[in-house]
Amino acid sequence: MKKRHILLLACLLLCSIFTGCKPAENETADSGAVSTADMQLAPMQLTDEQSHILSLADIDTQTFIAYEYQADENLRCITTTRYILNDALEWDPADSGSGQIYNDTPISPTGAMAWTDKGDGQGFTHVLCESGASSSNYTFNAPSLPEEVAAERLAIGVGTQSEAVSIVYGEEIPILVRTFRDKSELYVYDAAKDFADPSRFAGDLFTEAYTVTFSDKVPA
Repeated sequence: MKKRHILLLACLLLCSIFTGCKPAENETADSGAVSTADMQLAPMQLTDEQSHILSLADIDTQTFIAYEYQADENLRCITTTRYILNDALEWDPADSGSGQIYNDTPISPTGAMAWTDKGDGQGFTHVLCESGASSSNYTFNAPSLPEEVAAERLAIGVGTQSEAVSIVYGEEIPILVRTFRDKSELYVYDAAKDFADPSRFAGDLFTEAYTVTFSDKVPA
């Protein structure tokens, strides 16, 4: 029950942090729209106060992966997709753990998103928060890790998108990769490079990845 309360508090705190997110400096005062060339997704820089709030919720800032995004007035859909690497080193969309928000009318062009490890082999929770007067928050939960992975003391490697990247509607952006292996050594991972070429994960016991796609179209 204590763990459940901590997770609930964590989700509430994440939403409160996102509510205070400031839009990009080149945002216009009226519509929040920017030119297509200025659309981007960038790692979120947490303040000391925000890091302290996360610590009170028992969340390690090293496992709190957060980003801010800036699109334009044509944004209609945001899709986060979870993948699992199969034995042929191909990414298969997972049955659960992904999320999507969309609307026939434009959704907020600014906002933030974060992934945090729930610990104890429970997988990631990720939160998506729109900015603006009519902002909405969405929470998606990945299932628990495979029992053979969660039960063992394995080496864990995580790679993220560590730099700002341009948003192009319809193009998938790798956010993070995470791998589990029974070897003592780990490499420095990079979400974009290792998602495109997952050969470095050959022989690992379990590997997952998350991507985000921004779109100016509503899903059919």
